[in-house]
Amino acid sequence: MSSGLLDFFTLEASEYVEHLDGLVATARGGPPDLHAFVRHARALRGSATMAKVGGIADVAVALERAAHGLQTGTLPWSDALRGAFVAAIDDLKILLRGVRSWGAAETGRAAARTQELASFAPAATSAATAAPYAISFLATETSEIARALLAFAENPTEPTALADTLQRVRALRGIALLKDLPPLPEVVGALDQMAKTLELGGAVTPALRSLFSTAAVVLADGSIALTRGARPATSSDSLTAFAAAAAAVAGGAVGADDIVPISALFPDDGAPGLVSAAPTPPTSAAQRFRLEVVSHAEHLRRLVSDAAQAVDAATRERLARELGGAARALAHLSTSFGETPLAAFFEEQRAQASLLAGAALHALDHACQLLSAPHGKTTAEIVRVLRAPGREAGVVIATPAVDIGRPLVDIATLAPDAEPPIVAAAALAPDAEPAMVDIASLAPDGEPSLVSRAPAGAGSSGDALAAMLSSGLAGLRGLEETPLAEPATVGSDVVVPIEDLVYRGRDALDRAIELRVLLKQAPDAPDPAMLAELFDLLELAATSD
Repeated sequence: MSSGLLDFFTLEASEYVEHLDGLVATARGGPPDLHAFVRHARALRGSATMAKVGGIADVAVALERAAHGLQTGTLPWSDALRGAFVAAIDDLKILLRGVRSWGAAETGRAAARTQELASFAPAATSAATAAPYAISFLATETSEIARALLAFAENPTEPTALADTLQRVRALRGIALLKDLPPLPEVVGALDQMAKTLELGGAVTPALRSLFSTAAVVLADGSIALTRGARPATSSDSLTAFAAAAAAVAGGAVGADDIVPISALFPDDGAPGLVSAAPTPPTSAAQRFRLEVVSHAEHLRRLVSDAAQAVDAATRERLARELGGAARALAHLSTSFGETPLAAFFEEQRAQASLLAGAALHALDHACQLLSAPHGKTTAEIVRVLRAPGREAGVVIATPAVDIGRPLVDIATLAPDAEPPIVAAAALAPDAEPAMVDIASLAPDGEPSLVSRAPAGAGSSGDALAAMLSSGLAGLRGLEETPLAEPATVGSDVVVPIEDLVYRGRDALDRAIELRVLLKQAPDAPDPAMLAELFDLLELAATSD
């Protein structure tokens, strides 16, 4: 680990340890603020894990586990546990001072504190014991969040009074088990979005209070189900009420921006304007439309994929609303660019997509896949494919036709009952005379031949050269005075512009789109060389063809 990173870890971890120390010191004979304690212990564990300081990470895990036990009620608070907390925090301060010279002493100190805390809250021995613990934690957290949301909805005060509750909501999103318990992920996601609105200065409106109260009921029902060992209900009156409240707060989807032709901003009187059209624009209107429509198309495809996996009423209600808005945005964008037939298609599918109809979702996904293809069809071709009766379920990407010419072998000769050709053995004799081919017969009439005909007198020049070679090197000196043929005039070197060797215009744009697809599919960080090429291609795309 580099010195700079180690300095950063020491500074960050010391801040977390000081927070833990302050929480224990201000706890007035009882347990500390467990929510804050767990948050700082988890942050310390993550920082130590990233810095590869295993001993400190182990102590942080043990502290976090004990705090969870206190939250769920499986571990009682006692003076002995408080002493273990204080000793662990004090040793963490010592371990941080010795992180640069970590040795056997530091490893032993960390192991001793970890074992002491494990005596109060032992680690789970298997996944079977870990899952019930996570479910118990979720049940407790959702119940407490529901209680706080309901109290705020009935008696709203300043938005800051709800800050701690909304932080607990965000902490739930980091639990992997949550996504397998619909509709809890949908409720938590909506509350997290509203938390951002309040943080930006949003007012507590009646619609927002309705959202908080209905979300509290759904969370409370889910907590009861988890406590009983069941799964939360995916269809209920409370869930329907929450979906309606979330739709009222959302207020519809965001539409696409209007694309207004610049000619519409000037009077049509024939007089010269302040802005004139470029004689050779770098991109056409169709190309600009494809660039604009890709992001909208990919967003709609993601919504279609999510709708196919949604099982609870709240999620399906949100996706239906967003699908209708996304289809409307694509229709609006198409109209702005003058793609009226494509706009009509999206507008026709919008109503059915809002009902999550399978045929409409498939049609929209098909259209967006065609629009997102790097070397796809024109919009007119896409509309013809989408309007064609009995179109296939999948998308067939057209490949350029290649003229392969006449077949080298007659297919009829490959039939099983065909007689094999008989080749005369004499034709394979090594002393057979090779067939002579007239070169003139190989070139089409009127076309220049790749092999030029020898000039007149070439035969005599060859005899003269043979005579010179037979007389030795001295005979070659005569070539300086009497050459065998007239010297041919060699033209100057052909100069090829560098622009002809690089991408530009539409070719550069197509190549940039290909790189963009590769970058999105790459699991790791983008390759700097590929990013540099992408930026160069974007500049070259601005040049005319």
